[in-house]
Amino acid sequence: MLPPAADRPKLQATFAQLSAAIEDLLLGGLTTATDATKQTIHNALQEAARFRLLRFGGTMRTVVDDLARFAKHDPTLSRRRLTLFLNRAWLQSRGLAHALRVGDEALFDRLNWTPPARPLPAVEVVCLGVAKKVTASVVIFDFRLRALAAAGPVAAGQRLSWSAVFPVKPGQDIPPEGFLHLPQKQKFAMTALLERKAIAVTSATVSGEDAEFARLSLTEASTVTLGKPFAEWGRYLAWSPDRALARLETHAAGPLDLETELQEEVVLRDYEIGAPVAGEEPGQTAYPITAGHLSLQAVVGAGIEGKALKKGLDDLRKAKKGRPPLFGLMHYERCRLVFQPLATFPASGPDYLTISKESVNKATLLKALNFN
Repeated sequence: MLPPAADRPKLQATFAQLSAAIEDLLLGGLTTATDATKQTIHNALQEAARFRLLRFGGTMRTVVDDLARFAKHDPTLSRRRLTLFLNRAWLQSRGLAHALRVGDEALFDRLNWTPPARPLPAVEVVCLGVAKKVTASVVIFDFRLRALAAAGPVAAGQRLSWSAVFPVKPGQDIPPEGFLHLPQKQKFAMTALLERKAIAVTSATVSGEDAEFARLSLTEASTVTLGKPFAEWGRYLAWSPDRALARLETHAAGPLDLETELQEEVVLRDYEIGAPVAGEEPGQTAYPITAGHLSLQAVVGAGIEGKALKKGLDDLRKAKKGRPPLFGLMHYERCRLVFQPLATFPASGPDYLTISKESVNKATLLKALNFN
């Protein structure tokens, strides 16, 4: 949907200024970035948030983070990622500006990738795993859920995800898991989603173009309530590559595609984990994993982002037999299967590998956040 007519001139100007700033960066080099250039990029990120331009906002967040890494000579800076997202930001800003200028709503929606939201009065879900992303400016948790029964537009067993994004202030030094303890507007803490219980959600919305996957969004009126302990995890641990192959056959690649947008939730059994090696990006660690005919590369993020997952994979390597099913996300990157492990499923229920089991001191957390 196009933004209100009164807002379009300002948004068009933002896109035009951003594309010009990126051109200046590419022509003069990153070291020539002025304060005005940096402010233009930050303004674009703020406008993306204000108008809920989710795809564009994700691009700009990565650009801002990587430019900050460059300025600090951070060894975790990925030149390949920064180049990719600078070019992506330029393409999106030019395309969105054109769509606004000619009033092409279909093009604007396609570039912004915003499928319509549908109301979801009530649904009961369980959490299979959590993806975690940590940068200098933001902490993101992506909860991978399953619907226990059909509810409105959601089918029984449908894959759902719900994401929470937390900005990090300069100088803030708290563990990422600390944010899970913070009360949400809906009066629940996200730690509740990790208690291996059914979770009742009301007054939410879902969006997505895939019949088997949708994104869950909470509203001001939503409620999130814990139910009874859940034990039937096995009903969600069946996986076959057939669906992934069918998706690949029908996928039409585009210039704005990211590898992770063609993502699959997979479950590995009878797998072997090899010795870790240095990943291709600075600070990353890669574990080779084989499961039958599949050969995957499990990538663990740098620093605090990957600390808990690295420990979990090292512990799994030590278990010579009887490893529990391994649930995670798989995507295709330069003709390789890249795997992001999220949880194992022993008889007792999911062990969320990405979430640190170290205790969080709530008093220290609140002091560090400094809400005053």
